[in-house]
Amino acid sequence: MQPSQPPPPVIEKPQQPESQLTQDRKRWPWFLLIFATLLSGGLLWRFFPRSTSSTEDNQPPGALVQLHTVEMGAIENSSEFVGALEAEQRVLLKPEVEGQIVEIYVDSGDSVTPGMPILQLDPDRSQAEVSGAIANVNAARAARNSTEADLLTFEAEQVSAAAEVDLQNTEFERTSALVAQGALSQQELDRVQRDRDAAVAALDAANKRVQAAQANLEEAGAAFSRAQADANVVNEDLDEYRVVAPVEGTIGDIPVKVGDFVAIGDTLTTLTQNQALELRLAIPIEQAVNLTIGLPVELSIPQQDRPVATGQISFISPRVDSSAQAVLAKARFPNPDGLLRDEQFVRARVIWESNPGVLIPTTAISYIGGQTFVYLAQPAEGDSGEGNGAGGSQQVAKQQPVQLGEIQGNSYQVIEGLSSGDAVVTSGLLNLSDGMPISSAPQDSL
Repeated sequence: MQPSQPPPPVIEKPQQPESQLTQDRKRWPWFLLIFATLLSGGLLWRFFPRSTSSTEDNQPPGALVQLHTVEMGAIENSSEFVGALEAEQRVLLKPEVEGQIVEIYVDSGDSVTPGMPILQLDPDRSQAEVSGAIANVNAARAARNSTEADLLTFEAEQVSAAAEVDLQNTEFERTSALVAQGALSQQELDRVQRDRDAAVAALDAANKRVQAAQANLEEAGAAFSRAQADANVVNEDLDEYRVVAPVEGTIGDIPVKVGDFVAIGDTLTTLTQNQALELRLAIPIEQAVNLTIGLPVELSIPQQDRPVATGQISFISPRVDSSAQAVLAKARFPNPDGLLRDEQFVRARVIWESNPGVLIPTTAISYIGGQTFVYLAQPAEGDSGEGNGAGGSQQVAKQQPVQLGEIQGNSYQVIEGLSSGDAVVTSGLLNLSDGMPISSAPQDSL
């Protein structure tokens, strides 16, 4: 038998004194109190606003908006029409003869004056005709000159023959007296009478030659006139082969080129004068009573909202278009800068009258339940109201009902609800409510 081993020794933990345990139990409430205090302080930090810097304290809180100061403007009673502009001078250049184009003197877009050549057609055949006509004129002129020379010769002979007749008459009277006295014989009187008869016959012949020469001269003059007229006709035909500008203007598109054969009536190009343009307006009969010469008309194009030209009524038709029950009126628009074009589609606003009134931007209008409102910028209650921007006094948005009139460009006419000098909000309307704080922002900051 093995001897039995002794049991392991038992180690006993030292027991703390009772006073130490009592102190530990007293510390736990203080720890819990400190933890609760820290927790409640963090919650209060989240619910109470934190302090801001000095820069933020200088800026009034509120929604950033843009403001517009209401001012008096011109309220216009007008009507809008549409149409196409027409140039006062617009010419389609067409040839008066057929032929082949041999030269073009201008380019599209060139400015020309009356009489400037545009293009030349082949004039070969007409040039030969002109040369022949000129030759005929020269021949007729030479024949007329020759006939005039013959007439002068015959008229000189006529004068000489008349003088001879006068001399022979005097001689015959003297000889007759001497024969009656017996101083001369009858034979001498017969001789003088024969000479007188010969002189009278010579005068008659000279008169006939003068008459014949005068007739020949008249015929030669007529022939010369006919030849000259024929030459003028041929020369005019030759001029028809050269197309010239009839008025001042700008050359349009030239669809032909050198070498093309054109016929009578073919369009060679257009010539337009754009210094002033007209617009035809069909004014309803009920508005025609307000038409007067000089009534202002503003012109705009569909791509732009602002007027591009201002003209006036220059013509009012004395009759009514029975089918449309409208009166034709024309408005004339100066075009010194060339911004307008012939046949350009435009909008025209006839301004019947203009009166002072209140205008506000369309962006200031809001709609609630079919009623129109604006937001007025007003000082908050208890505030002095001084200052109107960042860094100034506090403002609030006050909802104000308004009665609107006609729209005019980008503005509405305000009939009732606003006065000159009021400040209305023009941006951020969807985020505003009545009495909400606002802060004015510069125009280019939003």
